[in-house]
Amino acid sequence: MTKMADKAAIKPKRVRASRTLDPTHPDYDARDEFAAALRNVKGLLWTAAAFSGGVNLLFLASPIYLLQIYHRVIPAGSMATLAGLSIALLLALATMAVLDAARARLLVRAAARIDRLLSGRVFQAIIDLSARNGAPARNAQALRDLDQFRSALAGQGAQFFFDVPWMPLFLLVLFLIHPLLGGVGLVGGASLMALAFFNDRSTRDAAKAAQEAATRSYRFTDSIARYADPVHAMGMDRTLADRWRADRDAMMVAQGVGSDRSADFTSAIRFLRLLMQAAMLAAGAWLAVQNLILPAAIFAANMMLGRALAPLEVAVGGWRQIRQAIAAGRRVQKILIEAPAHQDRVALPADGIDISIEGVSFVPAGAKRPALRDIDLHVAAGEAIGIVGPSGAGKSCLARMIVAARLPTQGHVRIGGLESRHWSREMLAHNIGYLPQNVGLFPGTLRDNISRFSECLDKDVVEAAQRANVHEMILDLPDAYETRVDEGGAGLSGGQRQRIGLARAMFGSPRLLVLDEPNAHLDADGEEALARALKQLKAEGSTIILIAHRLNPVAHVDRVVVINKGSLQLDGPRARIFRKVKTELIESIAREPVKA
Repeated sequence: MTKMADKAAIKPKRVRASRTLDPTHPDYDARDEFAAALRNVKGLLWTAAAFSGGVNLLFLASPIYLLQIYHRVIPAGSMATLAGLSIALLLALATMAVLDAARARLLVRAAARIDRLLSGRVFQAIIDLSARNGAPARNAQALRDLDQFRSALAGQGAQFFFDVPWMPLFLLVLFLIHPLLGGVGLVGGASLMALAFFNDRSTRDAAKAAQEAATRSYRFTDSIARYADPVHAMGMDRTLADRWRADRDAMMVAQGVGSDRSADFTSAIRFLRLLMQAAMLAAGAWLAVQNLILPAAIFAANMMLGRALAPLEVAVGGWRQIRQAIAAGRRVQKILIEAPAHQDRVALPADGIDISIEGVSFVPAGAKRPALRDIDLHVAAGEAIGIVGPSGAGKSCLARMIVAARLPTQGHVRIGGLESRHWSREMLAHNIGYLPQNVGLFPGTLRDNISRFSECLDKDVVEAAQRANVHEMILDLPDAYETRVDEGGAGLSGGQRQRIGLARAMFGSPRLLVLDEPNAHLDADGEEALARALKQLKAEGSTIILIAHRLNPVAHVDRVVVINKGSLQLDGPRARIFRKVKTELIESIAREPVKA
């Protein structure tokens, strides 16, 4: 019962919606969020549908004009009638063009509104799920899915859905002219739909295999480009090229199979369309010879057939794009369900932040063994502790739990007495500083990265840089704090990235500071500056947690916690733990002997 209650508490049932999503319902179910965005543009879509009706009805002006020319103007030789009919046709076609343009503009605006409503939520969901399951590349696809859905809504694919309901009108007119002509049109439409369906069905698997192989190839290429130094240094070019070529060849083979089948169906569809036009002319000529219809009806029927089949031709050319856009919308809906909108939380006073970890276990996504097992740990407000252990012990995983970047599979993590999952982004931003092993600088200036891309005073940025002993280094750069860095901090050395990350973690004097291997790339001066900064923050009441697999960085903490194989093995005052740990364990943790 307790586990079920915990799970229910982790996933809130209802969240507060933005007024822009559904102005009539202040509370909404997260599962309806994508549908709520569609409902928000319902007025635009209905207006576009009304304009589509006008466009299709006004198209009838052309065949009516043709029939009147043959029936009234030519037999009577009336130029006045011709002029009147021509002016009426001109007005009808101009109105149709205006309505068609207005419909396109409405769809563009509907797509833009959906993007404004959902893009921010999708972006936040990507961050939440990437922190939760550690698959940023797969989660980032959601934003491309939203763009694909938006582009389809604003493009030709949407016209298919607006024009298809009017197909029966043109087929009905053909039947009114003569049932034989209507039958020809009906058979032609059904045949085109069947060919479009089988075209998509026969090429779907090949297209999916080609897309998967292409994705693997692109990701592999990006990885090689990102880590080109060891590739060159160790002569891995040929072996990596062989691995890359395998995915590339698989992509080309699958694309070749799909393209061949698609070319066959495209030729068949083109042949069928020309055949239907010829059949309509032949049927009309036969009926005219039998005096069952007027000769002008032959050409009017051919125009009707073209208009009736126009939506199907759009479907034939873009069936896969339409289906992919619908699937993309469903994936966006799914990711919004998996990462519900954040609730507004009451900001709690954070004079001192304690950490309480009770029975925490964590199993990473896709893993069979837990990374953490039944961890119980309490860190008092203002206390400084060190967490040590060998590589792969679970230290970094525990650090992510402490800063609410991960949620436990089992157990509770409380920050300042509040469950970590209940901490809002604003509360985290003002109270927590975190330095991961992979620093993760973002494209922008050094000032942007240190200030966490927030609006702040320059003195706050400089103060954080001075604490991390990086101020002088920044001033030596050509553009100082305005120096731009690329993704991951490209252009900076490992030590420089580490120091910028430290400055970012210390920005704003956080009440909880978690540093994962903070001295990995620091020299002696950097470690001394780090010790001074930590001492100052501790004096100000900050809670400090240092993660290391060597003992040097934790020489100034109050307590030491030893973790090995995901379990907490030792916890106590620094001096007692140092005495208790045997030489063999110290060597596995610190990789260096320690004097008794």
